[in-house]
Amino acid sequence: MAVDFGVFFLMQRDEQWSEQAVYDSCLEQMLAAEPLGYGSAWIAEHHFNDYGLCPAPPVLAAFLAARTSRLRLGMGVSLLPLHHPIDLAEQLAVLDVVSGGRLDVGIGRGGTLQDYQTFRSERADARLRIEEGIALMQRCWSGAPFDFAGQFHAAEQLHVRPRPVQRPHPPLFIAANSEDSVLSAARLGLPTLSSFFVPVEELQRRRQLYRDTARAAGRSAEEIDALERRCGGMRVVHVAPDRDAALRASEPPFMSYQRKMSVLRTDASGGTIPGSFDRSRLRLRTFPEYLADGWALIGTPEEVRDGLQQYLDATGYRRVLLLMALPGLDTGLALRSMRLFAEQVAPAIAEPRELQTTARGERP
Repeated sequence: MAVDFGVFFLMQRDEQWSEQAVYDSCLEQMLAAEPLGYGSAWIAEHHFNDYGLCPAPPVLAAFLAARTSRLRLGMGVSLLPLHHPIDLAEQLAVLDVVSGGRLDVGIGRGGTLQDYQTFRSERADARLRIEEGIALMQRCWSGAPFDFAGQFHAAEQLHVRPRPVQRPHPPLFIAANSEDSVLSAARLGLPTLSSFFVPVEELQRRRQLYRDTARAAGRSAEEIDALERRCGGMRVVHVAPDRDAALRASEPPFMSYQRKMSVLRTDASGGTIPGSFDRSRLRLRTFPEYLADGWALIGTPEEVRDGLQQYLDATGYRRVLLLMALPGLDTGLALRSMRLFAEQVAPAIAEPRELQTTARGERP
């Protein structure tokens, strides 16, 4: 497959569903992913809100690891400023070992004011904590004793065990919904994961910014190309035999999701993080407006395929996380969408066309 398709789970609760029902539905979809040919399942970390009911993705991923053999397990994403990096590194090392080296680790700031206050972390330091925390986690995964002296954490002759199966460590990704995160990822030499609400035009602009920043950090064009091949984006997707059925099934859960996000990520709820993305993008609008703005790919297999191919050609992404498990969406309809996508959409997707770069001295 030219493009790596994974499924993404917010574990979001509709008002009519119990928490148990959310877990039952999402687990059924996660376990269907491997036999349908999806490459990965990613689980979001959220706290104290129906926006996402999984505060401990490594625990849920361990359950999934025991019931699959090939599916990669993605942290989508771990909110590093809310954790001690050594504790998180130990948990993820165990997960990589028990899964046989199938772990992918997304890192992000995320979180609301309540999250940061509860875990006694200062949001103004979130970016610094992420960059220092990643460096510390990488040392933890080295398999050797080390000393570490940082602004927030320190260690002396620390030897973290077990060492992850993957070498030098599980793949790392940076959630990059803001320009600040793109710059950080480029400096660190890590690939990015961008959400569905970042406009394609902005993704294109940030791609060049990423390349320029990575080059300024001393990386070659070949190294930057390799990083870009690992970058990815996200699409909300629902596939049905006909467009009317797809729209009828997806409009209520999609709008439920948007209402939750528009409230959670506002200044009034403490959802804004310094240097984060433009929150005005999350203003509540009508379902047709969301579709016109490209927030979701909803329709027949042919319609979804065409829209997705346009997205891939515009961004150059070879990794896409599919948000199919919308809150309140009937499990049977979600599984049908997964099956139709796997059987009729994914096989028809062509490798994204080669995007041009404008940096002097790079390939055209």
